[in-house]
Amino acid sequence: MTSIITDPLHQKLLLAAIALSVVMDGIDGSIVNVALPTMAAYFDTDTGTIAWVIITYLLMMAGLLLVFGKLADRGLAKKLFLVGFIIFTVCSAACGIAPTLDILLAARILQGTGAAMIAAVAPLLCIRYLPKEMLGTALGVIAATASIGFAAGPAIGGILTQYLSWHWIFLVNIPIGIIGILFASRVIPPDQPEDCTTRCFDYPGAVALFGAMICCTFVLEEVAARGITNPLILTCGVLFLVCLALFVLRELTTPEPMVNIRIFAKWQFTAVLVAFLLVNIIFMGIIYLLPFYLASEMHFDLATSGLYLLIPPAGIAVLSIPFGQWSDRYGRRVFAVAACGLFVLFSAIFAVLSPESGLLPLLAGLILMGVAFGIAAGSASSRIIESAPAGEGGSGSSLMVTTIYFGGVLGTAIYAMLFTFATADAGGVVAFTALDSATFQYGFHLTMVAGLALSVIPLVLSAIVPDEKRAA
Repeated sequence: MTSIITDPLHQKLLLAAIALSVVMDGIDGSIVNVALPTMAAYFDTDTGTIAWVIITYLLMMAGLLLVFGKLADRGLAKKLFLVGFIIFTVCSAACGIAPTLDILLAARILQGTGAAMIAAVAPLLCIRYLPKEMLGTALGVIAATASIGFAAGPAIGGILTQYLSWHWIFLVNIPIGIIGILFASRVIPPDQPEDCTTRCFDYPGAVALFGAMICCTFVLEEVAARGITNPLILTCGVLFLVCLALFVLRELTTPEPMVNIRIFAKWQFTAVLVAFLLVNIIFMGIIYLLPFYLASEMHFDLATSGLYLLIPPAGIAVLSIPFGQWSDRYGRRVFAVAACGLFVLFSAIFAVLSPESGLLPLLAGLILMGVAFGIAAGSASSRIIESAPAGEGGSGSSLMVTTIYFGGVLGTAIYAMLFTFATADAGGVVAFTALDSATFQYGFHLTMVAGLALSVIPLVLSAIVPDEKRAA
């Protein structure tokens, strides 16, 4: 049986170890973005190909989070947490010294695997070892440190890349990782593995879901460069449909499903989950493409770009907690609808943005991004859990977290695909450094117009779902 930690100092030390891991995950989720133009030039590649530096990391997070969460729940929390930290740290070093883009992407895959272990275990450690009266505070610390890490990432990345090199956005993780490994090994209680002879882990379901995610992402990211009739694109498209069908069949027939997909029969739950997915797609898609605009059209140096990209996540960190509390008090629908309305507004601003318009529209768009997601973070995510069928709050929570990371994957892939389609010439995909200003702006505006059209969908979905009735 798990022992609750009663010593106040030990409780704080455990929470500090968890917070250190989460802030590191948060930083690495955003630190790369500002360096993408530099990395594209360094490897002499296009904007779509360099997007894999983000996609591989987030794809591992999205695809493996549920798997590691299930394994950790069987009494392997400390082991997975430490192994995740070790993998993350070693692979950060591999990323930093990678001589080619292929090696960098392979290291990012493994780095994302380690990050998924850490992210899956962090909330479970709070639930297992801290008193119930501390749970709200502990989970709030996780949310706040993740936001702080994500907010600090662009600024740190811009400064390191500007004054050192892009390699240091990965190498900086090494001392943090070593400290985290030594610290966590001392303060996390020993594992107490459970008897799992009566419980089966849904390995076939996990493999099928991960396969569907990989094939879907590959098709979205590579179809612009390879063409829709390319044999590899067609093969991956078919494999996506096969994996998805196998996953659905498996989850409907196994007694221990990894995801209880029957909860999608409740349309309100499906609507708010899809709305939240689209919100994450739009947000991460814009965050992916903006560094290229700031470098190519605004001619900002990397440190300046990093400070501008700090605005949206900083807004999220400041606004998410109070708006989450207000949504607890006054209902979630009005805040979710307001947030989605702001998504339409800032998407429209970016759709007409140009260097000639000056800094004001750019600042307005960035500020509105932070305000919109700051409002949505608590209200929209809470609606998912509240809209889940009775007894399925845990499944709703797991799907909500997975949606955040997979939304980041899809947003990066979709916006990269649209931009590549718009800027490719008759000879094929053009390297980022070879794009002239007119071509870049055409691709940027076309991509943002598509995002504007997409942003209307979550607004409608959020508006048609009423708030759940609360118990008196």
